[in-house]
Amino acid sequence: MLFKFGNIIIGVLVALLLSSCSHKLEIKNLRSYQNLSLNPLEQKVTIGIIPSIEDISSKKLMKGIATALMKYSATVVMPYTPGSLRKPDVLANISIRPEYKGSGWNFLINWPGFLIWTPAWHGYVYKVNYDVSVLLTKASDNTKIDSFTIPVKLDVRHAEMDRTWTEISWLEWSVIAFVGGIVFTQYDSNVSPLVAEKIETPIGDYIAQDIIDRLNSYGQLGYIYDRDSRVRIALLPGK
Repeated sequence: MLFKFGNIIIGVLVALLLSSCSHKLEIKNLRSYQNLSLNPLEQKVTIGIIPSIEDISSKKLMKGIATALMKYSATVVMPYTPGSLRKPDVLANISIRPEYKGSGWNFLINWPGFLIWTPAWHGYVYKVNYDVSVLLTKASDNTKIDSFTIPVKLDVRHAEMDRTWTEISWLEWSVIAFVGGIVFTQYDSNVSPLVAEKIETPIGDYIAQDIIDRLNSYGQLGYIYDRDSRVRIALLPGK
């Protein structure tokens, strides 16, 4: 009878584990990259994007930037290559360099955190950083318009069964959770595509607006676009 009751308890614990074994992806500071301004281009231009990316996840962010630029009245050619039939007015060399980090906190989250199901309700901690470098030049003569770098530093929480299964340490002497905690201080590569999906639109929009603002400022310095002759004409002060 006692053995049967013990099996029931174990069954209940396993059921609880399986029902609360994951933490949906959460980016704690995503709102800090919320675009609060919606300023379109003061005059329509065609932007040729020359992308430089290091992984598939960065490709998602690049796509988000291009999509947002079109929302702000730009015509976008991506990827642009010299000799393309579609002639841009502005070239945007955009480089995205990612950095993925785990966290030492994940050890404590796993052990002794498994005692209160911490991986499931808190998630493991990851840092996903992107350095987005942009060089804007005039396509006609390669004159520099502006260059800048936007650091994107994301505070991520996430947990999946491939790691939270170690909460089974409830059923033995916590060795699995202890060893798992050591391993899980490293970054989980499964997080990268999930982050890319979540940030494509908001971060893409955030970066695109900065590009638009700089192009608008450049126009305010006395340059206008002559759409018929496809050249930029410098106006004299007061003109």
